[in-house]
Amino acid sequence: MSGAENGVHLERSMGLLGGIGFTMGTMIGSGIFASAPGVVQFSGSIGMSFIVWTVSGFIAMLGAISYCELCTMITKSGGEYQYLNQAYGPIPAFLFSWTAVIILRPAQAAAISLTFASYLVKAVTDGFELDDCNMEWAEKCFALLIILTIAFINIMSAKWGAYVQNICLVAKLAAIALIVVVGTLELLTGNTQYIEKGFQNSETDPFKLSLAFYNALWAYDCWNTAVYAAEEMRDPQKNLPRALLIGIPLVMLCYLLTNMAYFAVLSTTELTSSLAVAILLGEKTLPTWIQWVIPVCVCFSTFGATNGTVFGAARLTFAAAREGHLMRTLSYCDVKRKTPSTAIYFLTFLSCVYVIPGNFSALLNYFSFAAWLFYGLTVLGVIVMRFTQPDAERPFKVPVVIPGVFVLISAYLVVAPLIDAFEWAYVGAVLFILLGLVVYYLPVVYCKANLTFMSPVVTFFQLVLAVAPPAHEDSNPKEPVQLHPQPNEAEA
Repeated sequence: MSGAENGVHLERSMGLLGGIGFTMGTMIGSGIFASAPGVVQFSGSIGMSFIVWTVSGFIAMLGAISYCELCTMITKSGGEYQYLNQAYGPIPAFLFSWTAVIILRPAQAAAISLTFASYLVKAVTDGFELDDCNMEWAEKCFALLIILTIAFINIMSAKWGAYVQNICLVAKLAAIALIVVVGTLELLTGNTQYIEKGFQNSETDPFKLSLAFYNALWAYDCWNTAVYAAEEMRDPQKNLPRALLIGIPLVMLCYLLTNMAYFAVLSTTELTSSLAVAILLGEKTLPTWIQWVIPVCVCFSTFGATNGTVFGAARLTFAAAREGHLMRTLSYCDVKRKTPSTAIYFLTFLSCVYVIPGNFSALLNYFSFAAWLFYGLTVLGVIVMRFTQPDAERPFKVPVVIPGVFVLISAYLVVAPLIDAFEWAYVGAVLFILLGLVVYYLPVVYCKANLTFMSPVVTFFQLVLAVAPPAHEDSNPKEPVQLHPQPNEAEA
């Protein structure tokens, strides 16, 4: 970007503890409170579901260890976008950013915020003994309010976002601790009739089991979110790997203990028939006067997960836009607060759009297989760059077998659902991904279409929002900021 000497740098405000809290706080969202029924349903038994949860945790660990080499080798914000760009070039990187920014991340934020709203409405209606049969629009309004609140927090300060993440993490761990204590007491008093069933009725078809893994990996998703904040972390070559390798095992431990508690209290029928297993566990074991604690803690959990999703997605959007693979205005940063505010505005708008219909779960499922395709390609880049960039500095170098195993697992997760139950909607998802090449990449990035007629609009929004183009890493962050578009940036 020309004129980068007048740009804005993101502020390095996150340390190791912030990175661990961010990793754990983003991972522990609605998944552990909502995915358990799906895991039990598709695994067939309590014993097999334990195996699925354990293996899914190790899959996340393999991915995180592989990412450690990538994030210490490439310390720019943007995560997979930057790694794909380095390993394969601009087209795979663009296709990932197009899919993630337009569909995956805003839809994920909308889904988690709707989970927050449903638990909040449940807590309020139960507390005041209200009829909750017509609360759909109340849930959507709460979800919109949560998204707007989180956007405000992340625009104001990256530190605020980290503080919110840490506060929510405490609430999440409190909810998990309460559930684990209740389950442990049930086991100690001899209530082992459900766990004793072990592997009865276990599913052994590897293609059908892939659906159980999808449900468990939804709870482990965002294991990679910390890498999006590489440019805002102090000493990222040390702190990023540590944050991943400390945070993910702790999350895995929390999930296994929570499932043990579920199986101590609830039968497989109760688990598979309830979408709010944590509330059901509380209703069966806790006194009435304290049952509200679990839905409130789950609300904090989902709030923190939404916050982490918005935080990471904004950095992905910022990085792709800075490289010219999305509208360059989406890379503009707040002049005073040094946050990627225009990316946050854009993602907030899309998330709010997805909240309105409220029935886009199928859309998210169809694009989830694409997410694992990109995860696999990203980790394959570790092996590819060992040959294409052998002399690059690698402060953290992983044994090649680790990314190799992860790539094979990713291929299984992409192919298995298609073999088990093929639907044309998967083809539609692939076509949408490729549509990005026609809609944006070919005309704007490759052919460099001249959109200078947008210059007055860009200038107007720069002045209103007080944003400016970002600086490259090698520019001087103390240089003054210019609030007008650079000569070749007027194409928006």
